[in-house]
Amino acid sequence: MLFPRPYCFWVLCISLFSGNLFASELDQAKAYDKHYPEIKYTELRKSIDAGEVFIIDANSEQTFKKGHLPTAVSMTNKKMLEERMPYNKHYPIIVYCGGPQCTAWHKAADFAAARDFTSVRHYKGGLKDWQAQGERLSTTSN
Repeated sequence: MLFPRPYCFWVLCISLFSGNLFASELDQAKAYDKHYPEIKYTELRKSIDAGEVFIIDANSEQTFKKGHLPTAVSMTNKKMLEERMPYNKHYPIIVYCGGPQCTAWHKAADFAAARDFTSVRHYKGGLKDWQAQGERLSTTSN
């Protein structure tokens, strides 16, 4: 069966456009990864134990309530988050979300950067890696 030319044109446009969207999403993810360096579990654990990081959880409110990294503050309550942000703009800020495939941390990184924080990093492993390392999630309200 042959399709009318206008139909073929629109199918081609949609497929090319959606391919460009996917490519631009990959480019965006790479740019975020480059701009906000990753922190690995071991370094993050040491920093938490030493009280040397401020952690922003970029997950939903429901996920945050189920469990989050120790001392993390939820991104869902921006007013409280702003009140708790460190005074020192060079203080290490760690952002994270559910795991390696999650990109919600981009919002948290942008939030911190928009407030002139200069040391923003992301914990790519997120909740999944934290638990895989044998750590428990905190359920205390921060």
